[in-house]
Amino acid sequence: MWWVIQDNIYSEENFENLLATLDQLSLPYSLHRCVPFVGTLEPEPAPPDDNVIVMGSYTLARYGAQRGWKPGAFLDNLDFEIQREHWGDRMLNVDALVTRFGDVPPQPLPFFMRPVADTKAFTGEVTDWPSFVEWRERIAALRITDAPTVTLDTQIMICRKKAIYSETRTWVIDQRVVTASGYKVGTLKRYTSPEQVDQRITDFAAECAAIWSPNRAYVLDVADTADGLKIVEINNLNSAGWYRCDMQKLVMALEEMQ
Repeated sequence: MWWVIQDNIYSEENFENLLATLDQLSLPYSLHRCVPFVGTLEPEPAPPDDNVIVMGSYTLARYGAQRGWKPGAFLDNLDFEIQREHWGDRMLNVDALVTRFGDVPPQPLPFFMRPVADTKAFTGEVTDWPSFVEWRERIAALRITDAPTVTLDTQIMICRKKAIYSETRTWVIDQRVVTASGYKVGTLKRYTSPEQVDQRITDFAAECAAIWSPNRAYVLDVADTADGLKIVEINNLNSAGWYRCDMQKLVMALEEMQ
């Protein structure tokens, strides 16, 4: 399988780790710059066939899907409402309200918000009502020619702020958890290796994947909370951060899924 990799997005450590792994496994790849807002690649990829996977921004993932590469990118069912239908109260924010950005009702307490779709229009965050109103006013003042990533029509989900002890990313391929990495303790970023991840977290992720999986490959983030383990969200594997995952296991699992 040919790997098309964006070279102007990753941290140096993860980028070098991926390339070293591909070199070690003698897997072919090419490096490209993804032109912002345009979506073209420099240089233009020229793989020998359509057996290609992409790694980079969401723009590159869409590019791979448009080219018809297989597996290309895994972009199906990356929608909060679809996930909630299947996973129910296994999701941290099962109680969320889905609404237009422009229709969010007044919130007396700090609240969490993020796009319903995994478009990276903005990063999920906790905010308060005055800050949100100020942001909404700025969005309303934008013109179509400004090409905003967020508009008043953007579908978002909002819910009460939850207490989270830790967060862990798991990589799921064909309903199997192939690697994992902790990335947050409380509100602090703290990356941990797969060997340091609690078995109950990977077991929970595997249980969720057995109930339903949105794609053959995706990342599933798990939160440890006072109410037990919960799904924070899922993300497009092609564009998700790697933290301290076992890169060799991940690459080999993607190769084997052919």
